[in-house]
Amino acid sequence: MQPRIVVARQRPWWLKPVLIGGGSFALALGAWGLYLYTRAATVTDFERAQLEVEQLREERRSLTRDLRMARDEIRRLQEQVAYVERSRQIDAEACEAVRASLVDLQAEASDLREQLAFYRGIVAPEQSRAGVRVYEFKLRPGVQPRRYIYELVLIQSVRHDRRVAGRIELELIAKQSDAEMRLPWQTLTVGDAGANLVFSLKYFEEFSGEIEIPARVVPERVRVTLMPEGSDAPRVDESFDWARLVGQGDG
Repeated sequence: MQPRIVVARQRPWWLKPVLIGGGSFALALGAWGLYLYTRAATVTDFERAQLEVEQLREERRSLTRDLRMARDEIRRLQEQVAYVERSRQIDAEACEAVRASLVDLQAEASDLREQLAFYRGIVAPEQSRAGVRVYEFKLRPGVQPRRYIYELVLIQSVRHDRRVAGRIELELIAKQSDAEMRLPWQTLTVGDAGANLVFSLKYFEEFSGEIEIPARVVPERVRVTLMPEGSDAPRVDESFDWARLVGQGDG
């Protein structure tokens, strides 16, 4: 066995301390650089975070202002809606009041026209028949079935300056089983209102009462006869259609 020859390189004694010192310095320098980088990054992130927070605060303040303005606008619009609604209600009430007043005025005007025609018939004999006559005869349904309220108005023109008296005869002309029948008013009256119809007037006189139509009797017309006292006073006969009388009473 041949001996091995090992050649060993001898390092200087100072190299190890130098390497250790250089490594320590490099490590310290890296640590300082990392510290500086971390600090710079941290400061930058903090500043960015602060900036974002400030932006968010400003945005919140802006949104708060917008919300306050929106609430004010909503309140203003609600007030306008309430005002418009109240105005519309007032206008509707005013229109309804005007409409009711118009209806009342039309009814009053119609009543005044009737009164005017009534008094013209009295004071203007040249425009109507002379003497006593039937100015108006009305019928309207009563409370109970087949009962009717009647109203009769007689007038006399002014040129007759004396009071005229006489008797009124009312007669219902009707049908029963297709047969015509004539019923005296006294047989139809309820109570004593139409038992004896007599008149005594200088200008006008009104009569009213209630009648009841018998069952299975179909009224057709009412005949009114005025029989003034005295030989010179003419007799007056007028006939009124029942359907028209009842229709006018319903209106």
